[in-house]
Amino acid sequence: MIRKSRWLTFLLAMIPGVGHLYLGFTKQGLQMMIGAAACIILIPSIPMIFSFALAILWFYQLFDALQKAAWMKAAALEQERMMMGQETFGYPWTMQDLMAMGGYPRENQLNPVWTGIGCVIVGAAVLLMTIFPALWHWLLQQNTASVLLAVALIGYGLRLLLKKPDRRGSESL
Repeated sequence: MIRKSRWLTFLLAMIPGVGHLYLGFTKQGLQMMIGAAACIILIPSIPMIFSFALAILWFYQLFDALQKAAWMKAAALEQERMMMGQETFGYPWTMQDLMAMGGYPRENQLNPVWTGIGCVIVGAAVLLMTIFPALWHWLLQQNTASVLLAVALIGYGLRLLLKKPDRRGSESL
């Protein structure tokens, strides 16, 4: 297993997606790059929402890349421990050990329904800006961006509160 430097991962993760590409998570790195580029392009239309989204995306991808680098380092150390010989050979981590460390999912699944909803909303906003620029300017003057941001944050908070906890990892082996 090839070890990756956590410091180099941190430095590369300053540019959204590059840290993930360095670690070998190509799909997720490209998603981060596309998301950051979309936010940068759309900042002039609704500055309050897309600058906030860009900041959230940047912090998320930075800490996610660092977490993945730490897990890869731990996996490399475990592989070395198992390859050393009979005297140090032992069982790999148990499920309880993995759950105690937070359990690491190898691939984040991006739900296509939410991607589709996001594309429809952004497409409708661009269409609205193009066809009815006067209506768009009027909506911006009415603090629509603040209302949309508040509604999105309230909706996300309610989703987190009403979500059922994941019980898969809490069972004893």
